[in-house]
Amino acid sequence: MYRPIDVKNWDRREIYEFYSTKRMPHYVVAANVDVTKLLEYKRRNGISFYLSLIYLVTETLNSIENFHLRIVDGQVVRFDRIETNFTHKSAEEQLFHCYTAPFEGTLREYVDKTSRAIDGQTTFFGGLGDIDNVVYCSCAPTLDATAISNPGMENPDDAIPRVNWGKYIECDGRWKLNISFTANHRFIDGYHIGLFFQRLQQLIDVLE
Repeated sequence: MYRPIDVKNWDRREIYEFYSTKRMPHYVVAANVDVTKLLEYKRRNGISFYLSLIYLVTETLNSIENFHLRIVDGQVVRFDRIETNFTHKSAEEQLFHCYTAPFEGTLREYVDKTSRAIDGQTTFFGGLGDIDNVVYCSCAPTLDATAISNPGMENPDDAIPRVNWGKYIECDGRWKLNISFTANHRFIDGYHIGLFFQRLQQLIDVLE
């Protein structure tokens, strides 16, 4: 579900209109996140690090107002909830799949349910289908990537965030992961991305 935004009376109107003149209003910010606590949580509970991080990323985005904004049929709207969309493949596969899963339940419930849903997926797309109220997540687990861009960003109305990462590496006894965030400046400023990284780190640090 979503509701329209009255752009004429919107406090962000001037910023939105300025970046609406740009052919490509998208930009990328990359930063390190300390995932030590998430790795400990994953090992204690025997669950997927990847799906756990996708859940925490989506939980963080749902907590920040501007990440709920999209453009639907030329109208700025605010979605009630952001769902998860991610790429995945098994170690034996060369080709990857895309899956859209509802963001619901606890972290453990989401990981358990989504793991079962993607097990044995043979089609390229699966799950909820092509929807706007998602975040696109993907991982290049064999690379210590310092920044990752995304294809298909030529549509200035595309406001779906892209969150990408490579493999985590050890640094001074802690495990660090570089995360790239692609955003549309019509809706998202550096302040919002900074808030995303801050809140994501807080969610990871309180994992029991």
